[in-house]
Amino acid sequence: MKSFFQQFTILSATELDQLDPFIINKRLKKGDFLIQEGKICDEVVFIKTGILRSFYYSDKSEEITYCLTFPGNVMTAFSSFITGNPTEETIQALTDAELVIIKKENLEKLYQKGSAWLKLGKHLSELQYIALENRIFGYQKYSAKKRYEELLTKQAEFIQNVPIQYLASYLNITPRHLSRLRREISQKAF
Repeated sequence: MKSFFQQFTILSATELDQLDPFIINKRLKKGDFLIQEGKICDEVVFIKTGILRSFYYSDKSEEITYCLTFPGNVMTAFSSFITGNPTEETIQALTDAELVIIKKENLEKLYQKGSAWLKLGKHLSELQYIALENRIFGYQKYSAKKRYEELLTKQAEFIQNVPIQYLASYLNITPRHLSRLRREISQKAF
């Protein structure tokens, strides 16, 4: 998590060291839940290894995967984390995962230590907003094929670990459509 925060060049080395007493390491096995619908989220996680997915249930009780998060990124049930209300999402490990966790109460303590921590919190919130906006625009602007190709470009080494039904749901297409896209793209490659 320190190296993740360090890349933004907002915190000094001394400020980064203030994180040490608050770091919690956690492992999830494939299929384990980080948080389930109806619970209150009070932590942010940095993914060292593994893949996490966020999903919710539609009004037809179908699982809708709306977020896949890969190593080197942070994740939380943001709405619940911010408001303190129960989350409507479930976050599950798609693979065994190693996580670095910081509790909300400890993050608040860091925010009180100085403006650099507040600036980092603001920056991380802005990044999450931009990611959400890009995802919404992607659904409205680009075809499923283009969205899949972009995912392949950015996360090719991890995509094979995402079951087809979750990947299709994430792309907002059927598993059958995703299989056709995969065949079409692999035929182009040769």
